Amino acid sequence: MNTPDTAPHLAPPGGLPRALRKVSTRGAVLGAGVLLLRALAAAGVFVAASAVPAGALAAAPSAAGVDLVVDGAGWTLDPEAVRAALGRELGGPVTVVDAATSDRPTLVLRGEADGRVTLTYSAGDGRHIGRTIDVPEDPDRAAEAIALLAGNLVRDEAAELAAALGKRPSDEPAAAPPAPPARSAAPAGGNARPPSQRARPAPEPPPCALPGAEAVLLGGDVVPLVGSSTVTGTNVVRRYSLNLVGGYTAGVTGVELGAGVNILSSFLCGVQVSTAANVVLGPARGVQITGGLNLATSLRGAQIGSFNLAAGPVTGVQGGVLSVALGAVDGAQLGVANAAVGESTDVQVGLANLAVSPSTDVQVGLANAAVGESADVQVGLANVAAGKTSDLQISLANLAAGESTGAQIGILNVSTGKVRGAQIGLVNYADASSFSLGLLNIIRDGRLHIDAWGTESGLAMAGIKHGSDHFHNIYGIGVRLYGDRPLLAYSLGLGGRISVGKRAYVDLDVLGYSLQEPASLNPSAVLMQARALLGLRLIPEFAVFGGPSYNIAFGDTPEDARLSPYGSIPLRLNDSDAPRAWPGVVLGVQAL
Repeated sequence: MNTPDTAPHLAPPGGLPRALRKVSTRGAVLGAGVLLLRALAAAGVFVAASAVPAGALAAAPSAAGVDLVVDGAGWTLDPEAVRAALGRELGGPVTVVDAATSDRPTLVLRGEADGRVTLTYSAGDGRHIGRTIDVPEDPDRAAEAIALLAGNLVRDEAAELAAALGKRPSDEPAAAPPAPPARSAAPAGGNARPPSQRARPAPEPPPCALPGAEAVLLGGDVVPLVGSSTVTGTNVVRRYSLNLVGGYTAGVTGVELGAGVNILSSFLCGVQVSTAANVVLGPARGVQITGGLNLATSLRGAQIGSFNLAAGPVTGVQGGVLSVALGAVDGAQLGVANAAVGESTDVQVGLANLAVSPSTDVQVGLANAAVGESADVQVGLANVAAGKTSDLQISLANLAAGESTGAQIGILNVSTGKVRGAQIGLVNYADASSFSLGLLNIIRDGRLHIDAWGTESGLAMAGIKHGSDHFHNIYGIGVRLYGDRPLLAYSLGLGGRISVGKRAYVDLDVLGYSLQEPASLNPSAVLMQARALLGLRLIPEFAVFGGPSYNIAFGDTPEDARLSPYGSIPLRLNDSDAPRAWPGVVLGVQAL
């Protein structure tokens, strides 16, 4: 079986492009080339000292040094390591600059698409010479090879160098690049600072082509390797591909249809349709549709099938029962279960969604989990954000295990950090919160007070007030002593606090009281109360408070609803069983 060449993969920005992996014989040639370069460099020094005319020596780099311009695609080599190696080889200072000038000797280093490098030397006298060579994969050896090439170019001995390192030498020397725009002059009286190296944009993805592969209009297989691939081999790029049980070729630039399995060893640019599986052992640009498995190393387009797997970044859509992206998702995953592991995840919609990435935008499903630095929006029955920050969670149960949370809305809300926005639910927990509204709010670093208060209707109560900076819950127990018989009283309430300086505050509360017979615990009356209290801290841990209230009582009998000592009015005219209302007063003390 023929093994197709694969398209070169460009390295991510920030480094020098790695050479393609070569066979062991090429490594031996490169090693021999470096040894030969050492000999050439030594010979060059001797020749330059004894035979080169004075005029030629004047064109070589002087004590003022030489400029280095790094140009082209991103590489794995470190420009600083190359600069240091050049300085050692040339015996003078080397400065990395953004652009060359016509009055200084300059070396221009450019990475080629096939993994080789081109080095061009422009002397101060206008002379230009350049060569393209293969470099070793080891960064240190590659920097050394480039430095030795520079020394040979300066001494004009690059012919031997091309024979040593250029496995694919050109008949003609590399053309000198057009003169780049001159740098601005240095300020008078001082040395110009070398401009900082600008960040280069990410390289464009390789085109839909495979160097060295044969392009055909039509091909097809009955089973892999049996069909047109038997005659043409597998290093073939088909425009149209038709397969029965299965097919195998290098790439497709149009449409591939298969009744079973479609396999591409290098790339897809177009559409793959099959019943069982579409497999691309390289990047896929286009659409994969199957009833079974879609597989690609990266995706720009769409995968629609029962199971979708992209072993790299996804730009587009994955839709199916299970969709997995082992890279950033710039688009959406739509399915029963979705998983993304990469730098970022845009949108996941499904029954279960998992994103393991520094940034997750939107998850909508029954169960959502985001593990990473931040999660923007989660909507479902259960949401978990295990990152530094989360913005919005809406579900029955929300958990944010990070430093800060924007908003949580649900029956149960839990934040292990600070809530920057709001918690709204039946039960809320947070380490710190300024707004937690619910039947039960537990704020670990929030307010906790012990209150004792009395009312005009004879209620004497004691309870706990706790909550966030501005909202609190009230739980109390007491007794009504006024009237023909004592009654047990239980209270539950919600309220808000407005701080007025360091010593004063205003509480606006709504409470409900249940009054019960002591012996049988049967309800006797229900009292609803709204109150506005002004509090004054006598010392930091002790305050007195008081203020007006408005009360509405409901009783089993008309007499049970008459809780006011100075009379009340019915809320319905001509109805002896109507609830009764009256204004009142509350006085109390607060500790802690």
